[in-house]
Amino acid sequence: MSKQVYPVNQLRVFINTINDLSADILLQEALDDFNTKLYREKIEEALVERDEEKFNTYTKLLREITEDEN
Repeated sequence: MSKQVYPVNQLRVFINTINDLSADILLQEALDDFNTKLYREKIEEALVERDEEKFNTYTKLLREITEDEN
């Protein structure tokens, strides 16, 4: 015999899922903001140091973040 799921329980599960997704989105946005600032700093350092490998690495990482935003 299967257990009946009541509409209130379904609504509660739905709301919890939405809250979890919202938290995930906020966390990802915060990480992206932090990493964008960090990568820009590292790119500037690489330019000053004339470190092409470091420049390419952080430029690629920065592009990945900005492509995800679009």
